[in-house]
Amino acid sequence: MTDDYLGAGGRLRGGPAPELVRAGYAHEAGHGPRLARWLSLADLAHAVALVEAGAVAGDDARGLLRGLLELDGIPGGAFPWRPELGDAFNSREHELKARVGASAAGWLSAGRPRREAFRVALRLAAREGALDLHDASLDLAAALVGLAERHAADLAADYTYLQPAQPTTVGHLLLAHAYPALRDAGRLRGAHAWLDRSVAGVGGSAGSRWPIDRERLADLLGCAGVMRHAKDAMWQADGYVELVAAVATAATHASQLGQDLEILASQEFAAVSLADRHSRASALMPQKRNPYALAVIRTQAGIAAGDLAAILVALHTGSARTDHFHLLNGSVPRLLEEAGAVTALAAEVVAGLTIDPARWERAAREGFTAAADVADVLAVEAGIDYRTAHHVVGRAVRDLVDAGLPPDALTPERLAAAAEASAGRAVTISAEALAGALDPAACVAARLQTGSAAPGEVAAMIAECRAAVAEARGLSAAARERAAGAARGLRERARELAG
Repeated sequence: MTDDYLGAGGRLRGGPAPELVRAGYAHEAGHGPRLARWLSLADLAHAVALVEAGAVAGDDARGLLRGLLELDGIPGGAFPWRPELGDAFNSREHELKARVGASAAGWLSAGRPRREAFRVALRLAAREGALDLHDASLDLAAALVGLAERHAADLAADYTYLQPAQPTTVGHLLLAHAYPALRDAGRLRGAHAWLDRSVAGVGGSAGSRWPIDRERLADLLGCAGVMRHAKDAMWQADGYVELVAAVATAATHASQLGQDLEILASQEFAAVSLADRHSRASALMPQKRNPYALAVIRTQAGIAAGDLAAILVALHTGSARTDHFHLLNGSVPRLLEEAGAVTALAAEVVAGLTIDPARWERAAREGFTAAADVADVLAVEAGIDYRTAHHVVGRAVRDLVDAGLPPDALTPERLAAAAEASAGRAVTISAEALAGALDPAACVAARLQTGSAAPGEVAAMIAECRAAVAEARGLSAAARERAAGAARGLRERARELAG
């Protein structure tokens, strides 16, 4: 194995220990299929930059580029990864040598360590994965907005601590999940901007004497610019922490939505129903219709949180440590792939939901949700401070609950009795004013604030969210086209130089 063991580099004798292969190299080589496409672009860009600069010429230049173009055509899952050679880069270099010979293949590492290929590949993979998750977050927001628009006027009870709180609308409740999804997309655009700065051509960590143009490499890779400091470009991982934190936050938002839907879809609430295609039957109990898709969504949040914790723990070391990126090379592409799939599922679940407006309205009307509004009106009508009015209404609600009476059984006389019992004073409110305060629909219409459940505000927020989705989709499409155009241009330039 001595001749094939590229990790030796002439400094070591013999091959790696079998235990090292099983515990280390096999793990690193396992990242190959996910990073293959990006490792290929990293190698092609480096080779093109070397040839354009005149550092490699003649048959070696043409052979190097032809061999890399051949490797570029092999799908990651079909590539002959060989853990005993070391990491995925070594497998690629070994295969390149077998195809074009040692002289041409030997130029692949001129001016860069193999870790640079991984840094570039990881960045490119994460850049695309961040856009995929970004677009899935937009799909989720759009699905929530569409459902909110269809149920914008449907009366509902808001819940806190699973208790009926205030009267609202189904549309307003759904928009409360749309805005976080839009913020998630914004955080991912921020992470994408960091990932869009090239780290190629830094020569290890301090530059090299080879005539490699970093700006040209950035252009070949479709990047917006370069990470300035060479060592910072090669080793710092804070941008990946921010990326994974953004993924974990998005996954947490989706999990919260999933938890709410699981409760609302229960037989006890029966306010929403998942489509059959997002449910699963019980293997034992034939009556059950389990909202299985929600369990998948909620599980992803735990995985993302664990990945974030693992990255932060790994970074509690000195700088310039390879173990940082051993973790990142595997976890970041895998996490982005999983999170994108789960977020796309969440969007489809929302799009397939069936809402029961009558059940929502019944909860709003039977759950004493207008009690705070009654206190508001009582304070104004009776000329008492709000805290006293709050105590009076609370006592009146307690009396109704103890008597097994519904909210509409509240009368001016009952309020007066509650005021005597709780505040030791008489209060007066007209039957007309009390009736208006007790009507949940009238309460919703009376809201005054920006962002409230009032019909005009809900309509304005729907329009605002739609505009935000459209703008973000445009930005994403432009970024994708720039990256795809650069990849096409890079391959064309490599073919041109390869003759």
